[in-house]
Amino acid sequence: MKKLISIILFGAFVFAGVIAFSPYRGMLINFSIQKKTDSPFSIYVPEEGESISILLDSLKASEKIHFSKWVSLIARIRGYDSARFGHYKIDSNLGAMQFLRKLSLGYEDPIRFRVAGYKNRDKYLQEISNFFPWSIDSLRKHLGNDSSWTHLIPNTYEIYWTTSPKGIAKRIDQEYKIFWGNHRKAKADALGLSPDQVMVLASISQAETKVLEEISRVAALFVSRLRIGKRLESDPTAVYAFHELNPDEGMVRRVSRKITRIKHPYNTYYISGLPPSPLASVEPQIIDAVLQSIPKGEIYMCADPNRIGYHNFTSSFRQHLINSRKYQKSLNQRGIRQ
Repeated sequence: MKKLISIILFGAFVFAGVIAFSPYRGMLINFSIQKKTDSPFSIYVPEEGESISILLDSLKASEKIHFSKWVSLIARIRGYDSARFGHYKIDSNLGAMQFLRKLSLGYEDPIRFRVAGYKNRDKYLQEISNFFPWSIDSLRKHLGNDSSWTHLIPNTYEIYWTTSPKGIAKRIDQEYKIFWGNHRKAKADALGLSPDQVMVLASISQAETKVLEEISRVAALFVSRLRIGKRLESDPTAVYAFHELNPDEGMVRRVSRKITRIKHPYNTYYISGLPPSPLASVEPQIIDAVLQSIPKGEIYMCADPNRIGYHNFTSSFRQHLINSRKYQKSLNQRGIRQ
C-alpha cells in the first residue's frame, strides 16, 4: 500500500514538474475540454467557493467535460480549485486553464430570459424565479411591488444570473425608460395620461378584447370615460378582483352583479379612475395600439353576439341597453348562467 501511494505521489510530482518546466506546458495544461462536435452547455455554481474538483466529478457521468481527472489535478496544482458563485457557458473553444480561470475568477456569462405578455403578477414571478437562484419571496419584494410591476416591458432580457432581485428590478426599470422615449411620452400626454397610466389602461384594454384591431377603440372609450369622470365599469377588472378574493374559483363565464359590486381597489365598478397597477403584463404592440387611440365620444361597449370576440360601441345609453339585451339573450340561449 505504501509503495502504491509513493508511486502516485511520484507520478503527480513528475506531472507537476512537466507542467512547470516543459516548453510545451501551454499545450499540456490548456487542452480543449470538449470535442468540436460536443454541444455547448452551462454550469451553475450555486455557492461561493465550491470545489471545482467536486463539480467535475458531478459532471463525469454526463461526459460533458473530457479529461476531467486531469483538469482536477491541474486545478489543485495551480491553485484554481475554488469556483465563484455564477453561471458559466462551456464550449469546445475553452481550454482547461481558461475553464479553471473562468470559474475561479468569476468570469460569468449572462443568461437570457423572455418575459411575455398576458401574464398575471404571480405567474410572472413564478416564471422569473425559474431563471434565478433567488426565493420567490425575495423576487416578490423587489419585482412584485406595484411600481416595478407597472414598469415591466415584455422583452428578452440579458442579465447575469447572480444579479440581485433589486438589480433585476433596476434592469427592468431601465428598459421601461428606454421604451418610454419622448415620442411615446408625447402620445401619452395627448391622451392626458402618464406612461404608468397607459400601462394600466393597456392591460385593461387587452383583457376586454383579444382582437388587436379593437384595442385602440376600446382604449379610446375608456379615455372618454375618464375625461368625463365616469367609472370605467370594466368587467375584467371586476373578475380580477373576484379572483384576488377567491383564488380557488375557476373561470368566470358570466359577470354577475355579485361580482361587479365587490369592494376592491382593482374593481372599476367600485373605484373611480384606474386601478393601482396593470392586471397583467402587456406586449409593446398593445401599448402602442393604446397610444394610437382617438377618443370620439363612445362610452359604452358590449360584446357582439354575432361576431365572437368583437364588440358593439356606442355613445348612446339607449342603444347600449339594446346591445346589452341582445348579448344577454345569447348567453341565456347558450345556457351560460355564471
